[in-house]
Amino acid sequence: MPKLTIDNLQVTVAEGTNVLEAARALDIVIPHFCYHEALGAVGACRLCAMMFVDGPVKGLQMACMIKAQDGMVVSSTDPDAMDLRRHVIEWTMINHPHDCPVCDEGGECQLQEMTVAGGHGVRRYTGKKRTFSNQNLGPFVQQEMNRCITCYRCVRTYRDYCGGSDYGVFGSRNRVFYGRVQDGSLESPFSGNIIDVCPTGVLTSKPFRYKTRLWDLQEAPSVCPHCSLGCATVPGGRYRDVQRVRAGINRETNGFFICDRGRFGYDHVNHPQRPRQARVDGQPVMIDKAVMAARQRVAEMAREHGPNSVAFLGSSRASLEANALLRDLASTTGSTQLVFEAHHGRDRAARTLVARLGEHARSQEDIRQSDLIILFGADPLAEGPMLALAIRQAVRNGGRVVVIDPRPVELPCAATHLPLAPERLPVILTAFGRGDLNAFDAREREFFASLIEQLHSARRPIMVGGADLLGDKGVDALCSAAAELSTGARSVGVMTLLAGPNSFGGGLLAGDGPGFDTLLDAVHEGRVHALVCLESDPFREAMDPARAQAALGRLQLLVSIDATPSLAARRADIFLPARANAEMAGSYINNEGRLQAFLPVIDPGLPIRETGAGNHPPREFFQETPGSAPEADWWLLAQLLERSANLAEVRKTIAENDEVLAGLLSITTETTGLRLTARGVMPLSAEKPPLHAAAVGILTLLVTTAPVGSHWLAHLSSPLAATEPQPYVCLHPDHADALGLVAGDRARLTTHSGHCQVVIRLSAQMMNGLVLTPQLWDTALEGMRPGSLLDCRLEKETKA
Repeated sequence: MPKLTIDNLQVTVAEGTNVLEAARALDIVIPHFCYHEALGAVGACRLCAMMFVDGPVKGLQMACMIKAQDGMVVSSTDPDAMDLRRHVIEWTMINHPHDCPVCDEGGECQLQEMTVAGGHGVRRYTGKKRTFSNQNLGPFVQQEMNRCITCYRCVRTYRDYCGGSDYGVFGSRNRVFYGRVQDGSLESPFSGNIIDVCPTGVLTSKPFRYKTRLWDLQEAPSVCPHCSLGCATVPGGRYRDVQRVRAGINRETNGFFICDRGRFGYDHVNHPQRPRQARVDGQPVMIDKAVMAARQRVAEMAREHGPNSVAFLGSSRASLEANALLRDLASTTGSTQLVFEAHHGRDRAARTLVARLGEHARSQEDIRQSDLIILFGADPLAEGPMLALAIRQAVRNGGRVVVIDPRPVELPCAATHLPLAPERLPVILTAFGRGDLNAFDAREREFFASLIEQLHSARRPIMVGGADLLGDKGVDALCSAAAELSTGARSVGVMTLLAGPNSFGGGLLAGDGPGFDTLLDAVHEGRVHALVCLESDPFREAMDPARAQAALGRLQLLVSIDATPSLAARRADIFLPARANAEMAGSYINNEGRLQAFLPVIDPGLPIRETGAGNHPPREFFQETPGSAPEADWWLLAQLLERSANLAEVRKTIAENDEVLAGLLSITTETTGLRLTARGVMPLSAEKPPLHAAAVGILTLLVTTAPVGSHWLAHLSSPLAATEPQPYVCLHPDHADALGLVAGDRARLTTHSGHCQVVIRLSAQMMNGLVLTPQLWDTALEGMRPGSLLDCRLEKETKA
């Protein structure tokens, strides 16, 4: 590790660290614009000049371009270095407008900071400034091009790091323009990252525009609740209103960036229909009375009909602490009817992953460093977008990507794609792990023989699976294949995309308990009379919503704890309003088994923009903040258990009762999280479903998730509403031609649950003969369940 001296201070840094980062380690501020740790150094802005006085490199150099070496003596205060920096910042500022009072970047503007640090304070230029017309870049990013200092960060982020192709640089000399060929929404699902990297106010958040100055914003480190990857975020709020989310830094998960779903999906916290008042039998009550009523009625039901007459349903979007306390509540009641996921397939897949993953677990950072990534039934942009970005970095580092999936899986990088029927994936994985080429046809045999060769020659291979498509059998086969293909010198890694931020935690807590379908059977048979739902909506999330609604209608008692306007919350006999994750502290376990903590940003309450109807807040005085009744999900469970509602005490009790969760005592938001090594329990074997075989004239429909519209919390966020698609199906062009359909046609999709109008989309990467459709909330496709294979008919609609 090189040791060098900067401004008479010695520092030892890791091999490969540049001098700019070495200075930062000493808290020495070196002005810079173009350099960003995730993007690397290009030496374009010429602002980080330092004088190299002695050592292997000498003279005036750009600090970001020089790697730290032993014996270097560097000065940031050398007169020549300071003079160059002062001139560079002066010419950078020549065309910049004096509009800081109305610029959304104020308070976190790197240009302001670096102008002061560079020694420039008086504008001498009196000529005409260069000006541009702004583009409309869609609903997320606001452009003010006149503020641009041509640092190139936005293009390097959008095109190089994120793989976007519709945003770039145009012009030359002092007429350089950053934008699109023409106005239009940015197409990349990571477009919001250019907001974070822009050092000026050129690119700012359109939904956040003119809302709050940074110094008035309440912020805290958090974990994204929109998928299972556990990306670090920093939500910001004011006036009881979550107003934005920016990327946090976690080098093991998301690195420095986040996806647009995570960035703009915050508005579920502010949803106008969010239930904020506790209710008992439809009547509003104080929350302590509702808790008392729930406790008494559950106890009465257990006494009258037996402990197992009360069932408990957790959720992948509830905190780990709340799910653990729900397990304790079931145990205290004496009930074994405990489930942590209403979607039966997702529940079994999560439990299987927890039981089998072990030492094969891999993080997003491992993905970025991998030299071979094989995706089996995984669609990262829909199921975990930041995984797609991690895969792109692997390709940029020389890695290869292979996709085995019936869907047209889009990635922001080059990949080899083999479409296979979804029901064949577990069988294929088993044969692949054993190296049994007889399980494949001639075309597949050549493909997999080559793939096995590539895997054996790879040093850091990782197999990625999607729980929705693979199911529990496929996840089990994925982990078995990784174990069989590993050697003493090289282990094959595994990453599986689950449904929610705490799906892994639910699988860990579930043990050998029943599945939700078994629970529904018990309700149908009259053995279960009460259900306690923790941030779950079984009416809409079960594999068969119609069956679930028919069964749950027989319940004598439904208790719902939720922070969203779910159907369960509306139908509950007793409703307890919960806080959203931006309003409370807690923890999740992500899909690799990493336990991560998050902190509250704001207290719950009706946003002032709502109570004031957009005008000045009403000049009324209340003893309580309007809409402030919601409490943390773990707080409500602790109250039901009549335990201390202090988070530290809650975590201590959980850790004492379950040594697997002992990490709760030590986790903080200042670390990358703690990967748990304990394994869960495999779910009981389920009856093997028959292979799907459609009758003549009947098509096979695969239900999946869409990048936007299929995720409940994101669906409730108004900034994302404009990007949600209308109902559609996707076909292979040859299949569509055989059906007499072309792209853009409107067709009638009929399944056992009814029919709806859909738009036809085509993709040559689709498996021929299969029909693909996503589940989309609040549309005719809402009742579809990801991972399902259904019979359907598809008929072109004729114009009247």
